[in-house]
Amino acid sequence: MPLPTEPLKLDVLIIGCGIAGLTAAVACRLKGFNVKVLESSPEFAHVGAGLLISSNASRILCDFGLRDALDAVAIHMKRVIFLKHDDGTILSEQKYDGAEEKLGAPLWQIHRADLHDVLLGNARELGVEITMGAQVKSFDWDAPSALLEDGNVVKADVILAADGYRSRARAEMLGNFVEPHFSGNSAYRALIKRSEFVNDPKLAPLFDITNQTTYVWVGEGCHILAYPIRQGEYLNVVATQPAKHTKGPKYVVPIDPSEFLNHYAHWDPVLVAVLEKLPKENVLEWKLCDLEPMDSWLFPGGKIVLLGDASHAMLPSAAQGAGMGIEDGIAIAELLARAEKRSQIPLALKAFENLRLPRCTYIVNSGRENAKKWHKDDAKGGTVTDSMWDYDVKGAAQSISLEAA
Repeated sequence: MPLPTEPLKLDVLIIGCGIAGLTAAVACRLKGFNVKVLESSPEFAHVGAGLLISSNASRILCDFGLRDALDAVAIHMKRVIFLKHDDGTILSEQKYDGAEEKLGAPLWQIHRADLHDVLLGNARELGVEITMGAQVKSFDWDAPSALLEDGNVVKADVILAADGYRSRARAEMLGNFVEPHFSGNSAYRALIKRSEFVNDPKLAPLFDITNQTTYVWVGEGCHILAYPIRQGEYLNVVATQPAKHTKGPKYVVPIDPSEFLNHYAHWDPVLVAVLEKLPKENVLEWKLCDLEPMDSWLFPGGKIVLLGDASHAMLPSAAQGAGMGIEDGIAIAELLARAEKRSQIPLALKAFENLRLPRCTYIVNSGRENAKKWHKDDAKGGTVTDSMWDYDVKGAAQSISLEAA
């Protein structure tokens, strides 16, 4: 009987320190790999707002040992109510009280910055080396290595490019920069403090985190979501409508809260009362884009691969942008850990692409379908993505064939 071989001690280089990059960093470090992360920004900013981490992704974070840290900053989603845009009539209701028992992991609603902070702290505790302000100029596809703008070269056994929806790595792989696909819509985003609602008996129930509810008003080519985050400290409000200030090259534009309010002044009076409490600052319009599904995420040579938004950016109506990045991170680590020699790295990366590309393409398209469904004049609400929560990406990565890749 042959003696068992020692696991490969791979040098993994990750480009981008967002949710996908950090998940991959933690997962690879837990496999015993040496992990370096290059982040182009000089410092981290608390960008973004609330997002859903459904069971397909939360089970991965729980496996990392982050359950307590995330429970402390997240809220467990219990139900979603879809409302008629003009009078607040309930169109449909979906209850998730038993979701964790059924799916084996929680449904978390969380501020992106809080999720990022927890993952970042975990990565640093595990010894992941993170370099800020590191701008990648180009890649050597065969080495592989990354040439930085300052002239330094960073070598590795494998490179994971998780540098976002306007990825420079993707541009190099394709030979030209491809702008993300503009949906024609934008999102108004704002956080409203709990203190604005506590004495209002009509609005205070929106902050009831014991029976946490997401409210979605739908119709007239627009939709608005509202739900509490940070243990009820804030109400996260996101409205999707035809873009106004972000039709051109700008992706994020501050707007006057009165513009947000005026756009929806004829909607449900309860919603209007919420919008009357918008903060005076930090109300933003975000351009909503996704990526047309790609044929391949793998660089020729088989040692560099795209993951996260760099390969499958999707609309927020999919409610899976962060989730798919988290799935990518654990999948790539599991597959790399199955390589018995460095010559098998291209097989592992090809297996990653075979596993992830069909699922992520489906989710991208489902986000488009959700938006269309919610924007009809006779919209009834509902989603096409809940069935995707019952998925074990780790098990799938452990079972997919490398040889067939």
